Amino acid sequence: MNAAPSFVSDEVCRKILCDRSFATGLSVAVTDREEVLSSGVFGEADKAGGSPVTEDTLFQIGSITKGFTCELLVRARDAGLVDLDSPVTAYLPWFSVRSSHGPITLRHLMTHTAGIIAGSDVSADATFEVWALRDTEATTPPGTWFHYSNAGYKALGLVLEAVHRRPYHEIVGDLLASLGMHASAPAITHDLRPRLAVGHEPRYDDRHPIPEDGVVPATWIETATADGCVAATARDMTAWLRLLIGREPGEMLTAAIPDEEFPGSAYGLGMQVGDLDGRPHAWHTGGMIGYYAAIACDLDAGIGAVVLANGVGPWQELAVYLAAEARAERDGALRPEFAPPPKKPAPPPAQSPPERWAAVVGHYRCHNPWLSNLHVHAFEDELWVSVCGGAPERLVPLPDGGFRVGADERSPERLRFDVVVDGVAIRADYSGCPLYRTFTP
Repeated sequence: MNAAPSFVSDEVCRKILCDRSFATGLSVAVTDREEVLSSGVFGEADKAGGSPVTEDTLFQIGSITKGFTCELLVRARDAGLVDLDSPVTAYLPWFSVRSSHGPITLRHLMTHTAGIIAGSDVSADATFEVWALRDTEATTPPGTWFHYSNAGYKALGLVLEAVHRRPYHEIVGDLLASLGMHASAPAITHDLRPRLAVGHEPRYDDRHPIPEDGVVPATWIETATADGCVAATARDMTAWLRLLIGREPGEMLTAAIPDEEFPGSAYGLGMQVGDLDGRPHAWHTGGMIGYYAAIACDLDAGIGAVVLANGVGPWQELAVYLAAEARAERDGALRPEFAPPPKKPAPPPAQSPPERWAAVVGHYRCHNPWLSNLHVHAFEDELWVSVCGGAPERLVPLPDGGFRVGADERSPERLRFDVVVDGVAIRADYSGCPLYRTFTP
């Protein structure tokens, strides 16, 4: 690593990249409240071409962009352009979600507490995906339950466009420039592609990935939506970290709602907050097609770390470790040991379905790279769905003939089989994304 050489960090980063990830390249940086403490690049930006990652290599940061979106909304509030506690319809009159609860406000979307679906990126256009929310249901009273929603942040981007009368990528571009992030880009476009590392995914998208299968170049997409559209270098990203750790924790870093999936953590405005290793932190991860990122800030120590990669890996854990290591080095304490997360177990094998489920069990595909396929299978006399080879979730039958995705009664996600031919379902609709039965098991 540069600026403050650290053999241990180099060794850890290289080992994780080679042994614990599905990436070919990695860029990291650590900062305190004043300046970059260290940075490093590892591996290949383009595996096929053999070109190395450099400090100028861009990576897509995905959902870390949500913090920028919230910063823009807070600034718009301070300028009198929006009220974070006003209904979304005050700015997007056509916004509509089926609900028996109160109105959804900007703050509900910012904190992922609107009770709406996560979103499937069925369209590259934010307006259509937000408009299509009218065909879904908000299943909980706003402000009462955390359920992550990219669609909600797409709506927030449209709100910013409405009040500023400019495209979102121009608005966030001004923010990046004000932070001195001059190497970064506010939208993922074809023109940007030569500067980006090549994204990679596990070779097979329909099963539990194993290292032996290797990786392949990921599907390329263009995007400029407020849930995740920024590309940056690791050193550029330290400017954002310094903004977060260099001021008194305000409403962005104040816990708004507990995240029940991660005990001890909560969501603020565009940032995850809570204690890690007994110390107050703020953090966030980002995932795009072939790109994954993480930031972590030790708020008391005033140290932050960023990890950018062109493939899946334990990047959040690495970011937390790098910040802890920098703190230990500054304080003259023992260096921490990196503790990788346990490997996820493979899902249980499917079983022969009972007759009542036989029509819907199978493999469904589409051309949406965010939700390319899903398996519906039976196990222990219940129906389950596994999306893109991920962990299976229980399907709970509903009175309208569809299924709730997940055992939690609050879940807004739905799976419906709306086209049946000769007693066999040939189309599945996953919260607005259509997929079609395929011949592969």
